[in-house]
Amino acid sequence: MHTRVTTRWLGLFGCLLLTDASAELYKGVAPGGNFALENWNITVPQDEDGGTAGKAITVRPDQLSGPEGYQSRWFRSDPGDGAMTFWTPVNGATAGGSSSPRAELREMLDPSNLALTWNGAGESVQDALLKVLQVPSDGLVIVGQVHGYGSAPLILLYYRYDANKQTGQVIAKLQGLPEQGLPYTTHVLASDIELGETFSYQMKVSDNVAMASANGGPVARMEMDPAWNSETFYFKAGAYLHMHGDSATEGARVKFYRLAASHPNDNLKISTAAALPNARAGQDYQARLSSGGGLGGATWSLVSGHPPAGLQLDRDGVLGGTPQDTTVSATAHWFVAQVRDSNGSTAAKKFSILISQ
Repeated sequence: MHTRVTTRWLGLFGCLLLTDASAELYKGVAPGGNFALENWNITVPQDEDGGTAGKAITVRPDQLSGPEGYQSRWFRSDPGDGAMTFWTPVNGATAGGSSSPRAELREMLDPSNLALTWNGAGESVQDALLKVLQVPSDGLVIVGQVHGYGSAPLILLYYRYDANKQTGQVIAKLQGLPEQGLPYTTHVLASDIELGETFSYQMKVSDNVAMASANGGPVARMEMDPAWNSETFYFKAGAYLHMHGDSATEGARVKFYRLAASHPNDNLKISTAAALPNARAGQDYQARLSSGGGLGGATWSLVSGHPPAGLQLDRDGVLGGTPQDTTVSATAHWFVAQVRDSNGSTAAKKFSILISQ
């Protein structure tokens, strides 16, 4: 498999449960304290002078990552639930040749090299859990993309709100050729999604087939034209508008509770079941996450959310500690963990754990 910089990336994404509403997210930290943003940059609708009239700025991965990382009115952790929140007004600054503003993350396989991207011959997956709280007057906000490096988006995933029905649809646009425009197809992935209602989506490119689904429903599929063979891709996520205007209060607000991208190689898989053994508050607990395949040297980390308070995941995949009394709940806590092999390949999976008294 070839990329803009020679490397091999194949993918297999662990199954994720889609019925929950929120992760175990910390409040009072930047988004980088709840989500692994070491391999993402973000373009926000602000110019270098702090206004919205000039060219939009991009914040580097090293500035985003960690609990003290970048946050602003455009991109922050919600103080109520810790969700990664994007705000884009219609009068925001723009960049990249687009006349529409965005607060949008862009995947970087190598944080120092935008050109290191992946192609469609392997398998790559992005999974998200989110809610749209506000839309502009046209009702549209783009919340996910598989974007071509120097070409059109292969997959454009957006939420379209109908003000008359007061519900929205989750829609995927699958681009037939690398040039923007026809031919393309649009697919309604989910309907009757109200503003503020949580939904999930998954975008997947596997063996030159582009796929998208929402809420675990039917998958929209497109065999990729050979014209895509020379193109490479990266994921995007956030709040990207389809319009612009003069208002500073009209726009889109989107909250993400889960965001995970995976590009495994050499059949790297996570073998541990998603539902971990139950734990008791105040009692020592230990469970080991395991993987197979890959090129060895498995290193574990968190991608979205955290284990319940009192438990920690170490680099060897051991989840251990003593759950605090505050973690006792009738519903399971969940978090997304990722394993990385010695070649830099990754696989991610959502785990849940129930804490009792």
